[in-house]
Amino acid sequence: MITSKEFGYSLKDLRYNKGYSVRQVALQAGMASSYLSQIENGHHNIPKVETLKKIAKGLRVPDSQIFELAGITLARSSDAVPSNAIPFQIDHNSVNLPIYGRISAGYPEGAKEDVEGDIGVNSTLINKYGKDNLLALRIDGESMNKIAPNGSIAILAKVDTSDLKNGDVCGVIINGDSATIKHVYRYPDHIRFEPDSWLSDFKAYEYKNVDVENNEPPIQFIGKLVQVVTEFYK
Repeated sequence: MITSKEFGYSLKDLRYNKGYSVRQVALQAGMASSYLSQIENGHHNIPKVETLKKIAKGLRVPDSQIFELAGITLARSSDAVPSNAIPFQIDHNSVNLPIYGRISAGYPEGAKEDVEGDIGVNSTLINKYGKDNLLALRIDGESMNKIAPNGSIAILAKVDTSDLKNGDVCGVIINGDSATIKHVYRYPDHIRFEPDSWLSDFKAYEYKNVDVENNEPPIQFIGKLVQVVTEFYK
C-alpha cells in the first residue's frame, strides 16, 4: 500500500524533473500552493481521483502517471462495471473475497447475512498471507478517515500478534461489538487504540493489560490492515 509520504516524495521528484516550482504547478492545477506542498511533504492523505487529475494537469503529464504514483491502476472499460466508475485493475490470478458489512466474534467466517458482495484481491497478497488469512471489511465511520475513508474496503491479514509493531493499523473486536480499525500501541502495562481522523471528535482509548488478560473487556485481534480499496465515482 502506497503511503502518503511515499506518494508525496515521488510527486516532488517528478516536479523537480519537470523543472516546475510548487507555485507553478499549483497555478496550473487550480489549487493552493500550500495544499500542494502539504501533499508533497506527506502531511496530507493521498488525494481523491479528481484532485489527482488536477495535479496531473498542473504537471503537464497524463492522469495515469499520477494514478500510478498513488498506487491506483485503472482498468479498461468493461460492461461489468458502471460507465462512471473507475475500477481497480486486478491481475488474472486474483481471488474474490466476501465483503463484510460488519464482523463480530466469528472471524474468519463472519455472518452470512452481513456479506454485501465480493472484491478481487491481488495475487501478491494471496501469496504472502494465504486466502484463508485475508478478510474484507467495509469501513463504516470517520474515525480512521485519514487512512480508510468511510465506505472504503479494508483488507485485513491475520498475523501473529507478536509480529505487530506499535502504530500498526489493526481490526479488533472489543467487548463483543462489531469490528473497528485503529492504530494499536502496546505498552508494558496497557494497550492503546488510537483513531486517525481529520475530525477532532474521536479520542483514543486505553485498557490495562491486567484487565485485558482477564477479559475485562475481551479484545480479539482480527488482522493487520494491508490494503484499502476506495471506490471512486464521478
